[in-house]
Amino acid sequence: MTELEINKGIKAICDTSNEIASFYADNNALVAKLNSVPQDELQKASDYYASRSGVIVDLRKDVLDHLKDGNKLDITMLDGLVLKHKTGKERQYRSYKNYYSIFFPIITFYGHNDIREFINGFIAEIINRLQLRGKTKHIYFDFQGPRQQGSDRFWFAIFNNKQETQSTGLQLFVDFHNGKVKYGVYKHADESYLKGPIEMFPESFKFSEMLKLFEESKQLILEDEPVKDKLLTIPLNQKHLYKISHGAFKAKGNERIRDIFKENQWIVIHENTQKGQADSFKNDLTEGDYVYITIGGNELFSIAKVKPGSWAYVPEDITNENGWIYREVEYVKSAINADTTTLKSFNEHIYPSGNSTFTEITIDKIEEANKNIFEPHFGVEFISEGASKIKSKGEFQKHPNNIILVGPPGTGKTFNSIDKAVEIITDIKGNHDDNKIVFDKLKKEGQVEFVTFHQNYSYEDFMVGIRPDIENESLRFKPYKGIFYEMAKKARENYFASLKDQPKEKSFQDVFADIVKPLTEKGEHIKIKMTSGVFYTITDISDYSIYFNKPSGDSRHTLSIDTLEEIVDGSREFTTGLGPYYNPLAELIRSKKKESNNNNNKELKKNFVLIIDEINRANISKVFGELITLLEEDKRIDAKNELRLTLPNGEKEFGIPPNLYLIGTMNTADKSIALIDIALRRRFEFIGYFPDYSKLEEGDGVFLKHINKEIYTRKKSADYLIGHAYFMTGLDTYTVIKNKVIPLLMEYFSGKTEVVEEILKNSTWDISYDIEKYDWVIQPSV
Repeated sequence: MTELEINKGIKAICDTSNEIASFYADNNALVAKLNSVPQDELQKASDYYASRSGVIVDLRKDVLDHLKDGNKLDITMLDGLVLKHKTGKERQYRSYKNYYSIFFPIITFYGHNDIREFINGFIAEIINRLQLRGKTKHIYFDFQGPRQQGSDRFWFAIFNNKQETQSTGLQLFVDFHNGKVKYGVYKHADESYLKGPIEMFPESFKFSEMLKLFEESKQLILEDEPVKDKLLTIPLNQKHLYKISHGAFKAKGNERIRDIFKENQWIVIHENTQKGQADSFKNDLTEGDYVYITIGGNELFSIAKVKPGSWAYVPEDITNENGWIYREVEYVKSAINADTTTLKSFNEHIYPSGNSTFTEITIDKIEEANKNIFEPHFGVEFISEGASKIKSKGEFQKHPNNIILVGPPGTGKTFNSIDKAVEIITDIKGNHDDNKIVFDKLKKEGQVEFVTFHQNYSYEDFMVGIRPDIENESLRFKPYKGIFYEMAKKARENYFASLKDQPKEKSFQDVFADIVKPLTEKGEHIKIKMTSGVFYTITDISDYSIYFNKPSGDSRHTLSIDTLEEIVDGSREFTTGLGPYYNPLAELIRSKKKESNNNNNKELKKNFVLIIDEINRANISKVFGELITLLEEDKRIDAKNELRLTLPNGEKEFGIPPNLYLIGTMNTADKSIALIDIALRRRFEFIGYFPDYSKLEEGDGVFLKHINKEIYTRKKSADYLIGHAYFMTGLDTYTVIKNKVIPLLMEYFSGKTEVVEEILKNSTWDISYDIEKYDWVIQPSV
């Protein structure tokens, strides 16, 4: 293939991507294209669909018949046809986001054959030039898209032939989108580029430059083989584990269908699958559950984790029939031994040969499945107790209890604190986008909290103190429990409950909510029997207070919900004053807390994480107080040198459990505030974060590396470097330099313009200070 042929083919694909983008933006452009499809291509598409039928297929056939008869479409007519076929079948149309996703086959099935022919030749040319034949596999998806719903991009990947799919390894990746070509060495697992990406319009594309980058990187591809000798432990963390069989597509002629499932990371079942399997697939399978995927009884494929989202229909063009539904998953571990010969003698449903499509591997079967399926065939073991298993005394603890992510600004400390928190709680490393979804869910459930320290932050904010009671007409104060106190309490309750054999008690909040439900839902007053035998009446509640009427008289009085909880927990006694009203309600709550729940509802151990952003911006010795001692791992509850203290509010026996973790972030460039003192410093492990130029486009990376070298030369410290995150905000480089980098440099060097100007000299940008306008002049270097 000559350079001229390559450049011509590249331009044709880029032009097509621009054309298709116009179909997404303007239905009129799509209609005009449909009206221009040649008759021979219309006939071929009509012949293809002649023996097929389906919700979407029938609509396409109507449009094809209209066009074949020499008629023209307009928007009104197309809207009418869609409405006619969609009515009563809205669910099947839910995946089709626009008209192009419905009608793309009429345009792309035969009209894009020249592009496909070029790409096949182009991929072969790259493989031959790099001497990779027999050592790699490749895959491409054209403008029909991997989901057969149309796409405005065309991409291909070349990857190590020992990888199951390109998604599990490194790729020589080329992408055509929005009229540009982009290429580099890509890692699908975290959607990052190890080399590149290089992006340009086709007029600037040079095949030799692409080959040079790929040649420099081909050893990475050749060495990128699956790791087979390391056992991966996956805690289920109260989630479920299933088998899913794609046996209906095991025939050799269905390889293309299986490839599409793999590319989209789908698990698939037919909605008519009997014995409740399809219903279970739709309704029981939830985010975070695990599945192992087998191709019938003959081939194991991968272990996967279910992503958020509901089920949807597989487009008919993929399976050539209606009724197939999918769920999206994330591949966790490919099979290291896909051969099922040794499993043929096992016929239970959980095995590949078992007569089932979708079945749960229950807790009592996990040990057997580990021994026979997961360990020998996937290098994986599942733990049923949960991800947050706390080690008993003397056991090794995988994550340190107290860490601080430390480094100069813009290096991703806060960003990575989310990933670290999710890893501590789930014991699984995922990409950041997935971790953020998990993080938000854990935060909502109270298993992780986030707080930012500042100069006015105090012990009373963090632990215990008093605050004004804003619900009372006269000035008075009420006890306040800070974020660390509440996290320690939740972690402690979970830790102790998980050590018991009996089912967990209901929480104070749950029991209290049950008691006052008639009031909150129906407005019915609640009578509480006192020890004297008479009743007082609860008439209202707020977030903090219980309003009641005494047995005689109708004057309104209040009880504190926080005080009531302390009485229930046994950390406070109330024998005088309002004691006769607190105590019977507390006793009622205690009795209901002890009522048996389901016997299978035993509390599982969990990890809890408190993230403290900008931990050094507060007076942390004052904020932590006595916690400085309790934070140490050997001083925590059940540790060798366990310590418990009395808090300033009088609460006795306060301790920190081993399942509470602290993650702090500290900006080393912020010298306007005190650094962490030695007493606290030795109780934390410090993890450094520094600029990562590989995350940036080449020009930005070279520029940032240059100015960081100049900063280090002058400051003699890495504390003042500038992080890569400044260039990853979506702003253009000029704006970042003008509004972010230069102001930070001016702060670093006390407003000395000449020093900053010297630092920026000889970089990839021409930057100088205009003393007439008192402003910076910034231009790209020629």
